[in-house]
Amino acid sequence: MSNAANRNYTVRKDEDKLIFATPTYRADPDSVLHSGIYNREFSSVLASAAVAGVVYVIVAMNTGNTIVRSLVFLLTFTVGFPFFRKFVFKESLMEVVFDTSGGEAKVYTSWITKRLKETISVKNIKDISIESRKHEVENPDAVRFVKHISLQHGSVIPGFGEEKVLFLLKLNLSDGSERIIYTDNIMQDVLSAHDEIKEFLKI
Repeated sequence: MSNAANRNYTVRKDEDKLIFATPTYRADPDSVLHSGIYNREFSSVLASAAVAGVVYVIVAMNTGNTIVRSLVFLLTFTVGFPFFRKFVFKESLMEVVFDTSGGEAKVYTSWITKRLKETISVKNIKDISIESRKHEVENPDAVRFVKHISLQHGSVIPGFGEEKVLFLLKLNLSDGSERIIYTDNIMQDVLSAHDEIKEFLKI
């Protein structure tokens, strides 16, 4: 069970509004690349290093001063890492604004910019449910390969290649359709989000 500070969602209440936000709202199975090896920080490092390398080559073609080339590389990399992490490899966010006074639930997604994805009438939200979904390993050969490479380097990746159970928090609408607004492998966190939203909507 995780504490509130470590949850993958936030809830804010403002008079007649409840604002639910989370970066984990997709139900797709994980890539064979594990977050322990390949994450946004690592991606930002690689991208920053690539740009710094290109700049280094350009500077090297125009000057023979090694110190200048090294400083340019270091400066480009130092500036590039936070840029890529904040603007390119930042987490996509889903935000659902439940407005009981206005009778609407607005679903936003944001990456570089914030976009209104859908507006749902609150009266059409008949229930909030939780579904469990098991994701089996789709590419066992790739998993074995990555594990083999990791062992050669003296490292073990906890949980890598194991079957995973994902818990989905869904809005059930009166027309029979569903909207997934949160996914997590920690059931207690999904239950907590479920209870907060359900209590607010009084359904």
